[in-house]
Amino acid sequence: TFSPQVDYIAQVLETHFGFAQEIIIRGRDRSWQYEGNGMMEGKQPFMASAAEELYHKFPDLSIMKKTTLLVDDDPSNIKLALKDGVRGILFNPKKSSRLLDDILKMP
Repeated sequence: TFSPQVDYIAQVLETHFGFAQEIIIRGRDRSWQYEGNGMMEGKQPFMASAAEELYHKFPDLSIMKKTTLLVDDDPSNIKLALKDGVRGILFNPKKSSRLLDDILKMP
């Protein structure tokens, strides 16, 4: 997220799902950095940094751009993800109940 309210987001996830401590959250809170050679635009460095943390926790895990999905409400971020080889789906907050169906319809 571009939001700096990472702690608040974690609280919301914990309240609704009960496992926020398992989710790597990246926001504009300056708690992380990405120094890799991937795309530095849009959400790409956020996703790459989270992938790096997952690699450190689970060395046998295979995370690739083609197995990653960005769900975002900003078409610019989706376009950048697709340009970078990451799958993306535009989230419409007014039709949030359709998200899972939209994801399942993806090739």
